[in-house]
Amino acid sequence: MQIVAWNDSLKTDIDVVDQQHRGLVELVNATAGKLADTPELSADEVRLLLGYLTDYAQVHFSTEEALMALCGLEARQTDHHHESHARFLAQVSDMAEALGEDGVLDAQRLLMFLGDWLIDHIQGEDQTIARSLRAALAAASPAGEPATAGSADPLGGWEARARALVAPAGEGEPAFADVVARHSASLLASEAGVLDMCAHGEVPALIVSLDAALMPAEILHANAAAAEFLGVAPAVLGTRRLADVLASNEAARFPILVSEVLMAGRFEGPMRCRGRDGADLAVRARVIHLALHGQMVLLVLLRPVADAAPAAAEPAERLREDSSVLSRHPLFQVLDAHERDSLEAASRLMRLPKGKVVYHRDDAPQGIYLVISGQVKLAVSNARGGEKVMEIVSPLQVFGEIDALTGRPHAMFAQSLTGTVLLLVPQAPLEALMTRSLPFARAVALHIGQRYHAQAADLEAYALQTGLERVVSHLLQHARTNGHGVLEAVLPAQKQVIASYLNLTPPTLSRTFQQLTEAGLIEMSGRYVRIPNKRRLLNFCPD
Repeated sequence: MQIVAWNDSLKTDIDVVDQQHRGLVELVNATAGKLADTPELSADEVRLLLGYLTDYAQVHFSTEEALMALCGLEARQTDHHHESHARFLAQVSDMAEALGEDGVLDAQRLLMFLGDWLIDHIQGEDQTIARSLRAALAAASPAGEPATAGSADPLGGWEARARALVAPAGEGEPAFADVVARHSASLLASEAGVLDMCAHGEVPALIVSLDAALMPAEILHANAAAAEFLGVAPAVLGTRRLADVLASNEAARFPILVSEVLMAGRFEGPMRCRGRDGADLAVRARVIHLALHGQMVLLVLLRPVADAAPAAAEPAERLREDSSVLSRHPLFQVLDAHERDSLEAASRLMRLPKGKVVYHRDDAPQGIYLVISGQVKLAVSNARGGEKVMEIVSPLQVFGEIDALTGRPHAMFAQSLTGTVLLLVPQAPLEALMTRSLPFARAVALHIGQRYHAQAADLEAYALQTGLERVVSHLLQHARTNGHGVLEAVLPAQKQVIASYLNLTPPTLSRTFQQLTEAGLIEMSGRYVRIPNKRRLLNFCPD
């Protein structure tokens, strides 16, 4: 049984991308065939399939984004693609979470989601990007050579191995678990194709590991162009850390660099490297993440800056980007380059598993926490185990700031709702900044005022609005028009967390969603809620 037949309309003519696409198509069809024979997949089979899809999202999407970076595609061409990738991964994560909650997952719905993704993404977005990639590859290839990526293969025939891994083994129908295992092995084998593209690229490229604190560490691979540019033999580069080949003050920017990669999909901006003669070299760096052997690593591309001025001793004097992670938040947008540099140098990343307490009520504040990825809840609880969620904090939002800026103990506890990465801006440099920067002090006052009005609006809703009105208001607060022109809300957390935040019980929230769905006012798919008609939703008055 076939959901999608592999055909020329799905081909991008980029070898490694097509091989990964075809693997997904074949696995989707194998899943459909399995469901045609039996009513449903077992829980273990669903877990296997979701595990593959998670690996696929991480490996395939990092492959595409590495290609876009290696070919020098502009940010405007890659941003939407990156957002689409992040959405796919979030939807798969939601399905895995749902399976963990009740052990049941609608396999037919999963197939519909994958079928729609294959058509919309591969035939739509990927073909658009592929045209730009082929044009860039053709421009970089010598006359008469085909413009394909991953065609050279000094790493042992990864593509042939991948094809063999997904081919049926012997006679008879293989077990579904074996099919998934073979496709997983094929997907991992394709990583060699990405390494091959980096190795043969003309742009200096380094692949760098991340340590436990998410800081760039050892250089795992360096291409010949990087060795030539840095004046260091490839074998020697493989024994060094990224900080060893950069100017002495660049390591202080690592937390911000990684934050940008996690939040925006890439870091792009000026950087300084150590040159052949020991002098600093100005470069334009582009950094993205890669999935390699199941781990996140960084691909660092270095482009020399022509006619660059001599390296400056102070970070504040170097070229800066118009924005960084800190400057995206209103609290820090008013800072000048020197002030922002000082805060960035003092900041550090925190990686938290799901359920980790960031701080308890009455703990002394450590600073301001900026969410880079994941989610955090702020809540209060009582001795009987009751809990009230006061706020759900999402990426690019801050928490703990009132306590840090006033020096008072925390009034609530903070706990990660998912695997989460935070940027902690310590309290001491913030206090110093408050005393000497009037614009920052004004920004703090404005921020505190906005928080006050938001909490007043919440209290008003709890006291004067029905549960249905609170749910509708919450949906519209999180609604945005998506790429297809449809108004869509993304629920910020699990339903039980949202219920607590809206002062409802989980069953009441579920009944309200069901009521709105039956009335044709919303269409729910996991955390994604489509709103066909905003006016009808606002005016809904049940009998």
